[in-house]
Amino acid sequence: MTALVTVGGYEFPEPSTYSAVTSTIVDSGRNVNGYVVGSVVRHDVAKIELSWRYLTAEQWAKVLSCFTSSFYNTVTFYNQATAGYTTRTMYVSDRNAGMWRRNPATGEVMGWTNPSLSLVEV
Repeated sequence: MTALVTVGGYEFPEPSTYSAVTSTIVDSGRNVNGYVVGSVVRHDVAKIELSWRYLTAEQWAKVLSCFTSSFYNTVTFYNQATAGYTTRTMYVSDRNAGMWRRNPATGEVMGWTNPSLSLVEV
């Protein structure tokens, strides 16, 4: 089975939620009569939002490591606009997670609840 999202060759774990946004970028303003005057700058700009109910500390660290060496990343994802997989250049936005618990013996974080991130096309 193909992963929903692959970043730099790393197949992300199957997300619990996957939300896709397709945008049209428009340069616009209103004229003196109050009507919008504008032109399309670019069609079909993608943004995807992923979350997991739970990831181990190692899984979440591996996901986050995809974004430490470069701001722009090659991302292959399921594209709602084409009903197929697409590869685009994207950057990661906010990354969030809640600590699940620590190992009482070692103090190590064992996992994360509701880790999430957004990837936005450049």
